[in-house]
This record gives sequence, C-alpha cells and structure tokens, in this order.
Amino acid sequence: EAGGSSASTARPLDNVLARVLDPLARRPGGLSDEARASVLDDSEVLGSALDIVGAYLKNYEVDRAAAVIETILPACRERGGLWLLKALNHLATVRMKQARPSEALVLLREMEAETASMAADEEAWEFWETLYRNCGWVLSSMDRTEEALEYIRRAVEVKERVGRAASWFDLWDIGRFQAAMALKSSDPSKIKESQAVVTKALWLHRDAEPSDLVMRAKIWHSVGECSFALGHLAERREFGEAACISEPNGPTKSTEARGHFRKALKCFRESHKLFRTTEGAHNPLTGGEAQGVAWTMMKLGEVEEAKPFLLDAVEALAGQQSGWGDGDRVDSEAPAMVQAMQTVDRVLEAHRRTGDREGLANYFSALERLCANICSRLRLCKERSDSPIYEKLVSSCSMIMVASGTAGGTSKSQDLLRRYMWKNPDAAQAQLCTELLLSLGNGDGNTGGAPADGPGMRAFMEA
Repeated sequence: EAGGSSASTARPLDNVLARVLDPLARRPGGLSDEARASVLDDSEVLGSALDIVGAYLKNYEVDRAAAVIETILPACRERGGLWLLKALNHLATVRMKQARPSEALVLLREMEAETASMAADEEAWEFWETLYRNCGWVLSSMDRTEEALEYIRRAVEVKERVGRAASWFDLWDIGRFQAAMALKSSDPSKIKESQAVVTKALWLHRDAEPSDLVMRAKIWHSVGECSFALGHLAERREFGEAACISEPNGPTKSTEARGHFRKALKCFRESHKLFRTTEGAHNPLTGGEAQGVAWTMMKLGEVEEAKPFLLDAVEALAGQQSGWGDGDRVDSEAPAMVQAMQTVDRVLEAHRRTGDREGLANYFSALERLCANICSRLRLCKERSDSPIYEKLVSSCSMIMVASGTAGGTSKSQDLLRRYMWKNPDAAQAQLCTELLLSLGNGDGNTGGAPADGPGMRAFMEA
C-alpha cells in the first residue's frame, strides 16, 4: 500500500471533491439522502470519490477514508457492478486497518458472491488472485491460519491456470503463514523452513521491484519475526514457559536464543531504516517496526540503545488511526491498545534498568496524546473486554510521570489519572496508582488519607 498519490496531489477534480465531500462526510449524521444523491449522481464525481478513498488509504488517513467510503457506499450499491466491487474492496481495506477483520471478511464474501459467475480466465485472473489473497490476510488476522493458507494456495492456482508462475508475493504469504502455524506447534524446524521461503521471496522481490522499498521492509520484518520466534522457543526450552512469561522483556540468558535475537535485530533494523526513509519516523509502519527493534534490543541487553526506538514507537501510537477495532462495541478488542500497553511497559523497564529517571520526562507529551487518542476512538467502560489492558496502560503512563522525579511529574500523573481512569479500577497496578494519587493530595506532599491496607497497596508490598 506504499507509494501512490496522496489526496493533496490528486487530479484537480479529486482535490475539489475532497474539500467538499470530506467535511460533509465527517460531520455528525453524515450527508443527507438529498445531498448524497445530488453530489454523487455524476459518474465522474463518484469515481473521483473512490479515488480519494484509495489516496487516503495509501497515506494512512484511515479516519477520512472510512468517512468517505461509508458515505458513498449506498450510491455504489445502487449502481452495482464494478462500482460496488470497488467500494466493497475499499471498505474491506478500511475495516482491516481498523482491526475489524470479521466485518472485512463479510465484505469480501459479498464480493465473492457478486462475482460467482465470473470465470478466472486471462482477463479476470487478477481480480480473483487479489480477492483470494485479501481473504487469506483477513483470516490470518483472525488466527485462522490454515484457512488463510488455503486461500493463498487458491490464489496461486488461479495464476497457474492461465500459465503464470507463483511470484515473490505468493512465497511471502505462504512462508509467513506457515511460520505462524509452526510457532503454534512449537516446531523450530518448520519455522526455519518457512524462513527460507520468506528469504527467497525477499531476494526475488528485490530483483523484480527494486524501487518498492516499503514492501521490501515488510518482507525483512517477516524474516526477522521467524528469528525472533526461534529465540523465544529456545528460551522456553531452556527455562520453561513460566520464566518467559514472568520476564518477557528481560535479557536472554540463553546462548542459542541470543544468536536468534541477534539475527532478528539485523532484520528489524533494516526494515525500520526502509520504513523511516519512505514513510517518516512516526508513520504506523515505522512505529510498529520501532517496537520490534526496541524489544529485541532489550532481549539482547542493549537497553540504552532501545530508548530512542521506544520514544518513536510511543509517538507513532499517539497519532495512529489504525488498529483500534470497533470503538462502539464493548466486546471489541483493540490490538493497537495491546501494543501501546506493551510499549509503555518496556519504557518503564528500560529506564528502570538503566537508572534513568530524568529521561522519562521525554515521554510526557506523547503519553498524554496517546491517552487522548485512545479515548477519542473507543467507548471506554469497565464492561469492555479489554478494559484491564486499558487500566494497565493508563496506570503505566501515570507511573512514568511519577517515576521521573521531575517537579511537574506528580501533578501531570494526577491529572492524567483524573482525566482517563474511571473510579475503582480492577487491575492491581491501577488500584495502586489511584491510591497513591489520593495519598499525594494535589502533588504538594500532603496526604489525602489513602487506605494503607487497600488492595493496591497490598499488591505493591507483595510485588
């Protein structure tokens, strides 16, 4: 999805339509039926609107892409045919970026049904290849890896029927999906076999698409994931699952695991360099790769070197539009919030291990924007299935501010908790932070009568 024109560099009609349609689509209630019919009745206007959605997606403007495609979908349904197929494909992409894969799968199934009579011949094979590949990606994100792999094989078969060989793209998908299955079964030999397939895809892609640096970065990441998985399995064999769970960010004590983590770091750093060059420091892709680099460095004991990557990761999450799930459903989970919680925990761990309290102040602004970003996207309540993750995230952000020891750290911590933490949290860490907030009063050192035997304090004493 890298490259391509942005909404700001589209052709003149697209620019005009973007200025008119985007604010209307994003206002409460969206466009009225009359306004929609008036604006979108013209084929050129509707086509330009679809182009704008594609431009927004290429530039990670997921909110705008969602607002526009949801507005124009009824008009595309009325027209049917290719209009509907393109709209469904765009909306499925939006839902995937929003971490709503089950909805994306429904849209792709609808596309499949709409085109059931279309033969995968010389003219239509690319459509079916793309559809099957997208279905595979969606199923993989739903942890239905075997089904995902079957769809990728169907994509390959479509090409073979018209005399076209499997490409680097096919090898990448097959290799990384097989690696995921091998990790589930704790089979290092299968992971190594899968890594060899992905590595072959990397070199084939380099030769076939030398200017496509973003896709090359994605494949480098997949190669690194295989090495990281091998390191994890090596640790687990030597020290047991419980030890790995209790210290997920601790430096490895396994010589074998260290070798795998070293290879993973090389891959992640190459991927991060390419993403940073093409997408910028705080793009979601770059930020996600910064998470991988930082975690691997911590596993190798290179904690000081991990800090700049941790800061970039938090900055990227603070502005990220993708990965938050369906914000209105209490049973929805937000993968981006899990990543944020893990990253913030690593920040605390890295600065604790290096005794660097003052450096924590560098994260204050990004942490405040991160919490605001989450609250603007999710209907947060204790009934949400991922509310414990949210409680841990906010309390960890608060702990960073307090632990900095700076003059304004305590007051910022208190303000953060007042704005973003509900009353009587369930997580022990969140209880502790809330109790400490009360005991510190307004940050001037005066006590506010926090119960010394409260559950949070007991958890702190027993930690």
